[in-house]
Amino acid sequence: MGENEELIRISSRDISEANQLSLNCPICASAVERNAVRAEMTAVYCTACETLYHQACWTQNGARCAVLGCRGTEHRLHGVVDLGPVLTVTRSDIPRDVPGPFVAPNGRTRRLKESERRLQRELKRRSFFRDLWQNLLRAIKLWPSDPS
Repeated sequence: MGENEELIRISSRDISEANQLSLNCPICASAVERNAVRAEMTAVYCTACETLYHQACWTQNGARCAVLGCRGTEHRLHGVVDLGPVLTVTRSDIPRDVPGPFVAPNGRTRRLKESERRLQRELKRRSFFRDLWQNLLRAIKLWPSDPS
């Protein structure tokens, strides 16, 4: 090698990024699709370098990755999220007499609720008078947004 030439180093991260850009199977070179009609065409990926394969191609290759430098022997279905352990709750896990949430209203809570009720009544009244006024203006054809 000459003085001006550098060694090209390809890391496993570089391989992984390049393989994620390719949507073709490295064994058969046809497109790997997420929604395959046949089970053997189901999309799987190598857990080591994340290269996409068809299920049949992965099996045909001896259940190992075909990418140069990758020694992956495990694969997972593409698009399926493994959530790990699942929590199962049965009826016997739930107590029978669960009291509902009870919060004793204090003075501040009562005042807030009464204030909210008063505002709601005022809004209803305002909308009644606003509707009445708009109908009156429409009746005498002074309302500018009336299409007729």
